[in-house]
Amino acid sequence: MAEMKKEVSIRLWSKQYEAANTELFANVIETFGDDVDFSSMFKNEDEGETLLEMRSYGTLTKKDGRISLSYDETELTGMEGSTTTVSFAEDSPDVVTMLRYGSVSTALVFEQGKRHICAYETRVMPFEICIQTRTVKNGLTMDGGRIDLDYLVEIHGAKAERTIFSLEVTVTA
Repeated sequence: MAEMKKEVSIRLWSKQYEAANTELFANVIETFGDDVDFSSMFKNEDEGETLLEMRSYGTLTKKDGRISLSYDETELTGMEGSTTTVSFAEDSPDVVTMLRYGSVSTALVFEQGKRHICAYETRVMPFEICIQTRTVKNGLTMDGGRIDLDYLVEIHGAKAERTIFSLEVTVTA
């Protein structure tokens, strides 16, 4: 199948804040299953939250049954000099990967109700992080759309952080 590319505008926003009870987070899904009420695991969302909104341009690509969105990071995200690619197989839109390369390199996997160990490399040092995805809502097609992710990030020896992330894509040409 031939590759299809479209230029797009992107609106990205995220909200991050510290999650409480990190020790419960590591094995809560494995221990109790998908019916766990996570609401008691978090501090008040208004305390110590970090909000980010960014607009950018990028490329939406479809090749071999996979849709990919690529864009350059900016100083606003703290990852200037990196390119991010968010992708998924059309037949598995609920498993989203995020690859970054450049000043920051990472490979993250988001799969609802699953925990993935992922690599993260900075200019200082590489390390592993754990991604526990609460929800994946993926409505992105080659005509545009939106991806919403709600996930926890845990770094060994540090507190967990919850991120609510949305990526809205509009085809420009």
